[in-house]
Amino acid sequence: MTTNYFTIAQVSRDLQAEVAGTTIAELFSQQRGELVLTFADSPAVAVIGCEPSNNFILVRKNYSRARRNSLDVFPSLRNVMIQKISIHPNDRAVTFHIANGQRLIVELFGSKANVVLVDESNKILDAFLKKKILAGQSHEERPVISTRLSNDEFRQQLGSATTTLSAQIKKILPQFGAVLIKELLFRAGCTSDQSPSALTENEMQRLFDAMEKLLDELQHAISPRIYFDEMMPVQLSMIALNHLREYRVQEFSTASEAIQLYLASEHREQHFASEKELLAHAIEREAEHVERTLIKFRAEEITPQQAETYEKFGKLLTTQIHLLHKGDSEAVVEDVLSGTKELVSIPLDVHLSPAKNAERYFEKAKKFRRTAEEQSARRQELSQQQKIFSKLSELLDEITSMEALRQFQEEQRGMLARVGIKISKSGAAKKEEPLPFRVFTVVGGFQVWAGKSSENNDLLTTRHTAKNDLWFHARGVGGSHVVLKLGTGKGEVSKQAMTQAAGIAAYYSKMKNASMVPVTMCEGKFVRKPKGVPAGTVYVEREQTIFAEPALPNNETPSGN
Repeated sequence: MTTNYFTIAQVSRDLQAEVAGTTIAELFSQQRGELVLTFADSPAVAVIGCEPSNNFILVRKNYSRARRNSLDVFPSLRNVMIQKISIHPNDRAVTFHIANGQRLIVELFGSKANVVLVDESNKILDAFLKKKILAGQSHEERPVISTRLSNDEFRQQLGSATTTLSAQIKKILPQFGAVLIKELLFRAGCTSDQSPSALTENEMQRLFDAMEKLLDELQHAISPRIYFDEMMPVQLSMIALNHLREYRVQEFSTASEAIQLYLASEHREQHFASEKELLAHAIEREAEHVERTLIKFRAEEITPQQAETYEKFGKLLTTQIHLLHKGDSEAVVEDVLSGTKELVSIPLDVHLSPAKNAERYFEKAKKFRRTAEEQSARRQELSQQQKIFSKLSELLDEITSMEALRQFQEEQRGMLARVGIKISKSGAAKKEEPLPFRVFTVVGGFQVWAGKSSENNDLLTTRHTAKNDLWFHARGVGGSHVVLKLGTGKGEVSKQAMTQAAGIAAYYSKMKNASMVPVTMCEGKFVRKPKGVPAGTVYVEREQTIFAEPALPNNETPSGN
C-alpha cells in the first residue's frame, strides 16, 4: 500500500506544503535504489525508494548523510528552486517542478521505478537508474484518465463488462488498487466474483454511492493508519478500512510517519521470517540426515543372533575337532548343543587348521556381538535425536514473534549448535557454512572429519585441526587426512573411538580392500607442513600405529559427502 496512488498523492501534498519555494541542497544515494533530497530552506527531507519490491516516497526530518558510501546524483539540480510538487491525475508519478523549466519526475512503477530529469521538450537529461540507457530519449507521458465519473458513466462502463465485478472496477478505477477495490465491494455489500451484467439496480446504486464516498474520504478525510495482526503489519491505508476492522489499528498524524513505521515493521517481520526459516531448514536438514542413517542401519543391521550362530559354529567345531583336517572346506557335524543331533554344515577356510577355524568363528562372534552393541547404542542415540529434532520443529512452529524466537534460540543454544546454527551474544542467529569435509560420528558422539582431496587434506590439517585433536593417516600409502575432533563428544575419547577414526582413514586410502591396515595417529600439534612440499604432504612426529579394519563407523552415511 506504500505505492497506492492515494498514499503517494498525500505525500506529494505534504511535500508541496513543506518544500515548495525552497532550494535543493543535495541529491544523493547511500542505499541501493534509494534517493534522498535535502533542502537549504527546510528541515524536510524527501526519501524515494526505487527498489522493485520496495517503492515509496516519504518526508523525513533531519536526515543524516553518511560520511562514506554515499553518491551525489543529479548535480545540475543543486541550488535550484522548486516551484511546486504535483502528482499525475491518475498515475503514480510525482513531479518536482524546477524554476528553470525542468522537471524531476518520480515514477513509482514497481520494477520500472526510477527518477528522471526532463527538460521543457520532454527530453530526458539525467536519470537516477539506467542513466546511460535513458539519457537523450524522449520521456513518455502517461495518459490522463477521468478520475470522477457521473452516475450514468459509471453504470454504462460497469454494465457493458464481460469480466468479473472486481476486474471491471479495476479498469474503471485504476488508481484504487486491490485493497480499495475490496473496501468498495465490502461497503456496497457486493462480492468480487459477481457478474457486472447481473447487478440489480439497487446494487448499482450502492456501488456508485460507496465509490463517491471513498473518493471524498481519500481527498478530504485523510487519516493515515496501519492495521496489525498482533505485531505483523497487515495493511497501510490513508483512510479507515471497514473490511479490516477486526485488526488492531494504529493511527498517525502524517502519511510519511505511517509509511516509515510500515516499512520498518515489514522489514522486522521479513527478518523474523528469514531467521525462523533458517532455523527450520537447518533442523529439517539434520533430521533428514539422521533418518537416512537410521534407514541404512536397518538395511545393514547386525543382529545378536548372527553372533550366536558364529559362536555355536566355534563350539561345534571344538567338539568335533579330532575328526577334522586342515584342507577341509566344510564340516558336517551333529548339533550336540541343542540336543537334536541334527546335522549342521559349517564352512571352513581350507588354509586354516580345524582349531584355527574354530578360533576364527569365536573371533567373528565376538566382533559381531561388539558391533551389534555399538549399533544398538548408536541407533538409540539417533532415535533420541529424531525425537529432539521433532520437538524443536514443533516448538519453532508455535513461535510468532522475534522475542519468542530469541528466547527459543537461547534455551536451545546447545541443540541448535548441532544443526549448524550459532547464536551470537546479541541473540542473532547465523548459519554456519557446511564443512567441506566428510563428517562422521564415532562412539561417544565425537566428530571425525575426513579430507576429500590433496588440497582438501591440506585445508583440514593446516586450518581445521586443533593442537589436541587426533590426526590419522593410512601408513605408507596415499589417502585422506582424518581428524578426530576433541570437544565434540562427551567425556574422554575412548580407544574404540580412536579405532573407528583409524578405520575411516584406512577406508579412504589405497589399502581400502585390505583386511587390516596400519594407520598413523598423533596429536594435531605434531603434524607439520613445510613450505614447498606437494599438496597433501605433511611430516609427523611422536606418532603411534593403530591396526584397523577399513570401515566407516556402523556403516554410517557421512554428512558433507
